[in-house]
Amino acid sequence: MSELDNLELYAFSRLYDRAGDPTQPARGLKAAQEWLARQPNQCSSAAPRFHLPYDVRPLANAVAHLCAPGAEPAATVGDGVDALDLRGLLHFDEHPAYTFTFLWALTRAALGQASAPPALDLAWLQSLTPTTPFAANPAKQLAQRCYARVPLLWAEEGWQSEIARDWRLRILRYAESAAIVADFSEMQHGWSMARFPNFWINALCVAKIGAVASDNEAQANMLQSILQKRRFNTIQIDAPGGDPVTRAVHLLYFGEWAALYLAALCGVEPEARVPLQLLGLIDG
Repeated sequence: MSELDNLELYAFSRLYDRAGDPTQPARGLKAAQEWLARQPNQCSSAAPRFHLPYDVRPLANAVAHLCAPGAEPAATVGDGVDALDLRGLLHFDEHPAYTFTFLWALTRAALGQASAPPALDLAWLQSLTPTTPFAANPAKQLAQRCYARVPLLWAEEGWQSEIARDWRLRILRYAESAAIVADFSEMQHGWSMARFPNFWINALCVAKIGAVASDNEAQANMLQSILQKRRFNTIQIDAPGGDPVTRAVHLLYFGEWAALYLAALCGVEPEARVPLQLLGLIDG
């Protein structure tokens, strides 16, 4: 039995209360619709550009990949009059599913398309929560695999890779732990045969997020075989959903919980961050 089943898990923490809230996507959609209603002419470009905090940009890029493949990334930062300034509206400490759905609704509106909240699998979401034992909880299992290791988040280039970048930031912020993101090409040409010191095999956990494109499936299977032969600690991360947007939202819930569980294993209170002024990193 994992120690995660016996930890207090900071039940009083706002982050833990928020992480399991299944209403976050619907709330993000409603907030976006209300914002648009107040500013009906602010989102009329087929390729909207947003002023965003840097740590929200991976979610905006994921939206851009899903809504307008090949278009200019939604997270483009600039001073143009057509850019929507969302820096006062969206923050990293919001639930990632809320932020993702908010940006998705704005982009869909710019493309003249209606949006509805993703149909979440509530039973699957429940399986991620602290009350679900380790043996049936995939988020706890991932956190346990990553504990005292560096997670290598392997995701297909595109929206899945941007979801992995959001995971990396949450692992860094909540658990004060490093993580690495690599797309399929980087895994294929670099990580599969990189010359590691002996301890790296035990220091790395490879988490494969989602599926690869069908034309890459055979090569991905070959890559996984190579990793297994090299005795890498590997785990496959899957999420339900009949369409990419729904799968993306499920993965955002997964990453949020995994980062919080990893924080618990590391003995870190995810909201008790050291003020950067004390470290001399920013002016206070």
